Amino acid sequence: MKTITIIEDGDRARLIYVRTDGDVTVFDRDRKFRFRTDISGAETTCQILERVVPAIVQAETARLKIEALADRCRTGWCPGYPDEIDPYIPQRTLRRARFGIDLIRYPEDDEFYSPATILMGIEMGTGPSTSLVGKSDGTECVTGEILWIDAAREWAVCEDAFWWTPAEE
Repeated sequence: MKTITIIEDGDRARLIYVRTDGDVTVFDRDRKFRFRTDISGAETTCQILERVVPAIVQAETARLKIEALADRCRTGWCPGYPDEIDPYIPQRTLRRARFGIDLIRYPEDDEFYSPATILMGIEMGTGPSTSLVGKSDGTECVTGEILWIDAAREWAVCEDAFWWTPAEE
């Protein structure tokens, strides 16, 4: 793992954790986001940064668009088909979706009540999994934290993507 720290004005620090498999975590004030990128062949810090920085910009753009979509859904708007979603927002399909709790984010605490914060299920028909926990097509997958979910549970806006959750046929 490589840790890169960027310090601005002596009081603000941004941390970038880059694992050898391309799993990148960015910490910036009260925000944290993760994504995968290709860092094969990069050995020095500058080479790693050269590969990671464009991916950070792309991930940050997608994150902002996902948050805007969640805000739009909170006003009552509901997408009816995939073309209504911004193309920068990844769309995935999750079969047999069920609620779960990310216990790493919410450690055991008697005073803290943790509602369901993620969805778990089988990622289907979307090519290689984008989940940081899931594997390839057709295997168990875990979404990012739920930002907004349809009352009928047909779709969910999560921090990592827009997830279609069709009912089982």
